[in-house]
Amino acid sequence: MKVDLNNSQSVIRATLLGLMGLLGVYLLLIITDILVEDSEPQPTQLKRVASGKIIQWNWFGGEKAAIVTQVAQPGQSLQDAKINADLLGVMLSAQNASATLKFKGQAEKVYQVGDKLSGSLELVEIQAFRIIVLENGVRKQVLMKKPDVIMQTEIVPDTSGRDIQTQGFALANMFGAVPVNVSGDTGFKINNLSTEVKMMADIRDGDVVLQVDGLSVQDLMANPIKMMSYSAANSLPVTVMRNGQEETIYVNAASLSAKILPTLGLKP
Repeated sequence: MKVDLNNSQSVIRATLLGLMGLLGVYLLLIITDILVEDSEPQPTQLKRVASGKIIQWNWFGGEKAAIVTQVAQPGQSLQDAKINADLLGVMLSAQNASATLKFKGQAEKVYQVGDKLSGSLELVEIQAFRIIVLENGVRKQVLMKKPDVIMQTEIVPDTSGRDIQTQGFALANMFGAVPVNVSGDTGFKINNLSTEVKMMADIRDGDVVLQVDGLSVQDLMANPIKMMSYSAANSLPVTVMRNGQEETIYVNAASLSAKILPTLGLKP
C-alpha cells in the first residue's frame, strides 16, 4: 500500500494499521502460550511413604548388625555358623524333622530342633537345604554338604545313658543313614557300610530304606520304641530303593543288634 507522506490522513491511517498488526501478533502469541501450557501434564503431588523398619546395616563392608527377625525365611541370607561338622542331610515331615551331622572324628548323628550341637550352638530350625542354629542370641546357618564330601561312617563307642528315642537315632547313625526324599517319600540312604555289616545283611551302599515291616521311615522316626522292638526279629522285611527299583530284603535284625548295640553302649 502506497502512503502519501504529504497527506496527513494517509500517514495516520498507515500508523494505525501498523499498530493493529503488532497488537494482533502479540495477542496470537499469548493465545499460543496458553494452549501449550494447558496441553502439558500437570505435576501430581507425591505421597510420602513411611520408611520400613531397618533390620540390619551393612555399610562400606562393615560388620552386620544382629538379625532381629525371629523366623528365617527359606531364601533369607544368614551368616555361616562356625562348627566343626558337616550337615549330611535333613528329613522334613509334619510331625518330626531331623538333621544328620557328622563332627570330625565322630560318627554321624541325628539331631532334632532344640538339641545342643556344640558349645553354645542350639538347633532351632530345619529347612530343606540347611539348618538354623542360635549362637549367643544370633541366628546363623549351616548349609548342607554336597554328596561327594560325605565321609566314611565311623563307629565311636558312646557309653552315656540314652532314652529310647536316642537309641532309635543311634541305629540310624550306625548305618551312616542320611535322610533323603524319594518321590515325595522320606527314606534313609545307607552310606559306606562296613564289610562285616554287609556280610550279615543283604544291604548295599547306596540303598535307600523306605519301609521296615510295612512301616514308613516317618512312622518309625515318630515311634522309636517300635524301631527298637525289631531288634529281636530274625527275618525282618525291609523295603529299599536299589538302582531305581523297589526291592524287599529280609534282615536278621537279632544278629545285627547283638553285634552293633554293645558297640554303641546299648543293651541288645
